[in-house]
Parts: sequence; structure tokens; C-alpha cells
Amino acid sequence: MEALHTELCGLKFANPLLVAAGPPSKDGETLVAMAKGGAGGLICKTISSAGAKVPRPCMARPAQTLTGTMLNVELWSDFDPQVWIDTHYKTARTAGVPMLASVGYSAEDMENLVPRVDPLVDGFEFSCHYTDLKAIQGLARALRANTKKPIFAKLSPHGYDMLELAKTLRAEGVDGFVVMNSLGPCLAIDVETEKPLLGGEGGKGWLSGQAIRPIALYWVSVLARNFPDVPIIGVGGVATWHDAAEYFLAGASAVEVCTAAIYQGPKVFNEISTGLAQYMQRKGIKSLAELRGRGLKNLPAKSNLVPGVSSCDLTRCIACGACERVCCYGAIKVDKSGEKKWIVDPAACYGCGLCTTICPKNALTLAPRDAPK
Repeated sequence: MEALHTELCGLKFANPLLVAAGPPSKDGETLVAMAKGGAGGLICKTISSAGAKVPRPCMARPAQTLTGTMLNVELWSDFDPQVWIDTHYKTARTAGVPMLASVGYSAEDMENLVPRVDPLVDGFEFSCHYTDLKAIQGLARALRANTKKPIFAKLSPHGYDMLELAKTLRAEGVDGFVVMNSLGPCLAIDVETEKPLLGGEGGKGWLSGQAIRPIALYWVSVLARNFPDVPIIGVGGVATWHDAAEYFLAGASAVEVCTAAIYQGPKVFNEISTGLAQYMQRKGIKSLAELRGRGLKNLPAKSNLVPGVSSCDLTRCIACGACERVCCYGAIKVDKSGEKKWIVDPAACYGCGLCTTICPKNALTLAPRDAPK
């Protein structure tokens, strides 16, 4: 699928779907399995000066209805860094795709680990989950001093405006950004056992997956508009080609997948790339470069204060009644008996738009108030 080929800081990827640092990149064999499943690149699980002591349980679905969302208290790799240097990086390298190491969590760690890891990988990712800006700058500076290879900062939604943080890190030599890290701390309790789902201190964990995608998408769009020539990797809730396409429309150059790779296994990468290629072909988009940022021009500079009114394409409508059920304003009526009939009261319609996003057949749009309904 040549249309999916992409290049980030001189690294060439057959497709823009990378496995994120986490359980799907926990060791060399798992990374190879992800590449066989279709991952175009690998982000190895984060190493530090010593292996992590991971609480158990460390992963949970916070609610049965949140099928694509996860809470975790995973931390970094529980392997000693030398095990990665001696074994896992070399095993993962046999996958034949670009590979980045993730290293943390101090300037001292960078000075100690990066020179040992540098010959084994194609670049580096580091996480910015600190609230101390000087610590983040020091970490980036130490990493840059010890490698000439591409560096990607994984930005966190905690503590700082991500745009200002990105500007600061660019000045320290960071080449690109990964947006964004998991969100938290969070808590979930089993109502039967009355115990937390996770074994971390206070039961806390961090939220990943589809629940955080709208937040990550917003920040991808902000960075893409301010850094049009800087590679941005979107991460958070990529489980389908549709999710990936959203990120590219918002300005991402590639995406990382973690939660979906856990829930669905390595095959999710091939499923996403196949669907994405079909979407691009249907839209007449010949390359990822053409797709990247295509939606940014449609982001309004100012809030739209002119409400539309719900309008229905009856050739698509199946009279399921979902739109009537969610309409808080009582503006929509659906006749399910006999001849299909959909009615909107323009005076009652608030133009909120919810109905257009829940219609299973995409039959609803918001039309101008003076247009025929």
C-alpha cells in the first residue's frame, strides 16, 4: 500500500501505524509479533535505571460499556535496562521496521542509558509527565547531547499548555512530538467487591484508549497549525481506520496504537491500514502527505453562533427512532408505523447537532434555517 508510506525525520515507514510504548511492546518477541500484525514501526517499552516494580492488578476496563478504554498503572519496563540492551532490542530489530527506544526518567538516566542504547535503535521517545518544567528541559537537553538521532517528546496533558511546552522543547533540540500521554490519576471501583480495579496506591491509574481521543485530537490540531513542518504522532484511542483518519485530518504524520493492540491483538494494525487505504482511495487521496492536515482548514476561527436545523435524507433513514429519543428539545418525530415519516419542528430544533452524530445511517445533517427541510 504505497499510499500509506511515510517518512519522519528521515526514517521511512511502510505505513504510519506504530506500536506505542506499553504492554504491546513489553519485550522483543512481542514487538516482532506486532510488526507481523502490520505495525509499520515500533516504540519499545520505556526503560529506566532499574526495572519497575509494577503494582497488580495493573490494567482494567473501567466499565463494561467503555469497550475501547482502559485504566492502567503500568509504569515502565520491569526488565533491567541491560536485558533490553543485551536481548530485547536485538530481537525486535529482526522485525525489519524502524524502531525507537523510550528512555526515562531523569537527565542522569539519559546520560547513562542513551549512549548504550543509541547504536541499537533508530531514534528516541521520552515522556513529559512531569510537572517540573526544568526537569523536562534538563531531560531533553541530556538526551539531545547524547544522540544525533531523531527525538520525539511524548507530551502530557498535565501541568502545562502543550503548545508552550512544545515550543520550549523545540528550543532544546526535540525533533517531533507524540500527542498525548494517558490522562489521570483516575479511579474505578468494583461495586460488588467494593475494591478498586487497580492495585496502585489509592487504587489510582491512568486513562487511555477511546475516551481520551477527542482531547488528543484537539492538541494534535493545535500543534499542527503552529508547527506545520514538524512531525506529530497522534496517540490515544486509535482502534479503527476511522480513528486514524481523524488524526491525519487534524495534522498528524503518524499514529501510535496501544489500548487497541491489547484488546484486539496484533491483527488490529493490518485492519486499520487496510481500512485507511480504502478510505483514501474512495476519497481520491493519493498519499498521507495529501491527507495530513486536510481538516484544519475547516476549523472555525470563531465560534459559530448561527444554528442550523436538523434535516433528513429519507432514502437513508430506517426509522429507528434514535434521533427522536436523544432530542432533548422534542423537535423530532419519527413515525415507525406504515409509511416511513420523519418530521422536524424547526422552531423547536436547537441546532445542537447530536442527532447527526448518532444516526446509524448518516441520514441527518444540519441545514441552514431557510433551506427546504
